[in-house]
Amino acid sequence: MTTTQKIHWPAEWEKHQATWMAFPCRTVIWENGLEKAYQAFADVAHQISEHEPLKMLVTSAQLASAKKLLSSNIELIETQLDDSWTRDTAPIWIKQNGVLKGLDFDFNAWGNKFSPYSHDQAVAQFICEHAQIERIPHQMVLEGGSIHSNGAGILLTTKECLLNPNRNPNMSQSEIEHELKQHLGVHQIIWLDNGVVGDVDTDGHIDNIACFVDNKTIVTQSCGEESENFSIYQANKSVIKGYGLNLVEIPEPSSRYTAGVRDPLSYINFYIANNCVIVPQFGCPQDIAARETLKELFPDRTICCVDANEILVGGGGIHCITMQQPA
Repeated sequence: MTTTQKIHWPAEWEKHQATWMAFPCRTVIWENGLEKAYQAFADVAHQISEHEPLKMLVTSAQLASAKKLLSSNIELIETQLDDSWTRDTAPIWIKQNGVLKGLDFDFNAWGNKFSPYSHDQAVAQFICEHAQIERIPHQMVLEGGSIHSNGAGILLTTKECLLNPNRNPNMSQSEIEHELKQHLGVHQIIWLDNGVVGDVDTDGHIDNIACFVDNKTIVTQSCGEESENFSIYQANKSVIKGYGLNLVEIPEPSSRYTAGVRDPLSYINFYIANNCVIVPQFGCPQDIAARETLKELFPDRTICCVDANEILVGGGGIHCITMQQPA
């Protein structure tokens, strides 16, 4: 893209035309069984579909289950899939001179952690073709969950993910910054060092630890010194405040461990739909504070609470399984 082209990367709270999801299909990651994963995705899909069109990608093998669980106002689109995380496989949408286009960055299954992934590599192209939107391909590896926009030219991310050698080993930080600024139209990049402890699948995606809720406010989590995340939160807060931005904190969920490793439970992994916010709940005492804080931050939207425990089993959250298509 040339510098004469005006590029706008919409914030997630801007008007949506639709939300894209993908029905669970990689059996090995859903340790409690696919049926529970199906229901968890359906719960999220039904909440969103009350506020905007919901398009669900589904494989032929899962089509019957999807038809059984999902309401008729959800559009089922049959295609080939490897996994179910559209935040990372769908296009990253921009407006170029006011025209909506889909950026198709390379996808390598979070540093070649899962295979096969060739079908997921093709998801962004498939969505662009189905939506009849121009696709702009890029060779750089980038997942949507690793970056966040304030809609006004600032990008938020983590070094843990974007500078990980399993993504773009031949690119320096300055080269990555150049690509992000050129193709997403941002002028400033805020680099946090790390994501939450235990987010090993994504190597510290930003959508588990911090996000914008308006163009000058970032929400993150907080904890006591006993938490493994304490030093990470403190370092990240220092960086954010250094940019003169407002900072709001939500107490992190109670700690939970699998095979001795802390699970990456996060209230930051919420999804903003038209007129509502889908907030993860974990059955923790902090659930109340999370929904009350987000209610204050989004006073004009309905707060819809959804149990996110079964989504967590697969390695992600509500934000991870959704991708907005801007209006």
